[in-house]
Amino acid sequence: MRHALLSLAAMFLLCVTAHAQGAFVPPSPDGWQRTSSTQRQSEFPKVNADGEYWFRFSAPATARDVKLEFAFQEFPAQQDADGRWNVIAKAPKVGYQIVRWIVDGARLPDPGLEFTFSNGWVSTIEIPSPEDGYYLMRDVPHGDVREHWFYSQIEGNWRRAYVYTPAGYDSQPDRRYPVLYLQHGAGENETEWTHTGFAAIIADNLIAEGKIEPLIIVMNNDFVYRPGDNRGRLALADKWNENYEEMFLTEALPDIEKHYRVIPDAAHRAMAGLSLGGMLTGTVGVRHSDLFGWLGIFSGGVVSEPALLNKDTVKLVFETCGSQEYPERIQQNVAELKELGFNAATYVSPDTAHEWQTWRRSLYQFLPLIFK
Repeated sequence: MRHALLSLAAMFLLCVTAHAQGAFVPPSPDGWQRTSSTQRQSEFPKVNADGEYWFRFSAPATARDVKLEFAFQEFPAQQDADGRWNVIAKAPKVGYQIVRWIVDGARLPDPGLEFTFSNGWVSTIEIPSPEDGYYLMRDVPHGDVREHWFYSQIEGNWRRAYVYTPAGYDSQPDRRYPVLYLQHGAGENETEWTHTGFAAIIADNLIAEGKIEPLIIVMNNDFVYRPGDNRGRLALADKWNENYEEMFLTEALPDIEKHYRVIPDAAHRAMAGLSLGGMLTGTVGVRHSDLFGWLGIFSGGVVSEPALLNKDTVKLVFETCGSQEYPERIQQNVAELKELGFNAATYVSPDTAHEWQTWRRSLYQFLPLIFK
């Protein structure tokens, strides 16, 4: 018994000593402020003028190994005198970044941050990017983003689309607009181009600068499930492409043209998307290019069947990706499309990978090219 007590005491002293050796000494509070992503009921994370981010987390008392995952890099955490775990680190990348705490191997969201949907609900932080001011809110006329519900006979259920209408849409009832159908990726849903991609703000700013004409943007959900489809496997139905194609062409598109003042011809319709949404553009959009004059594939592969493109209606094929993805592949494909007589262009986002900063930049580059 005496040996057991001594062993327990030694283990306790060892743990205390270990924590004392790594004890976190909080810096002076001067110069620290809550980040733009810190939710209103929290004081952390904070940021200072040097671009350092201070994260704090209260883990269970039994926690022994605590790390912070910040933009997919891990940082060891230290306990302060009150037992809270802290990390001060520079942001590994700019733009939209996921933050998680790793507590004895378990990944947990940061309760101090706002949540968005990206492969499930995650805590995220927005890291400023000085060279990407085009998606910042400005004092310009702003459009609206509306929740638009419609019933799908294919699914036997109600579906929601987000629809951006430009400033002046309601005050100019006789005006009609071109329309961009903008698709999200496999990890997102119909909210993401608004909440994370800032599509509405990008469009507002470009319209205010006179770089694009006012347009309508429709953001549908990529996933279409027929009754009996397996929703669990990879979150895709067995015939996800065909399901979306039928729903989009026979239900979503006619419904938009019934309820919104869009110009219903190929010259005034565009389709684009990121990742899975880019794949939908490169398949559904290409197969039905008699309906879409403008196609944008953002990190979603390339046009693999150019013979399906309608030379009479297609005015632009635009392919993009991050410099850390496959730029040579899209550049080669665009060159091949040009040789076939199509107007094609490419954009490579510098120093980015398969991420939202790539797709924000892609949309910013794409919008001024369409409906010309």
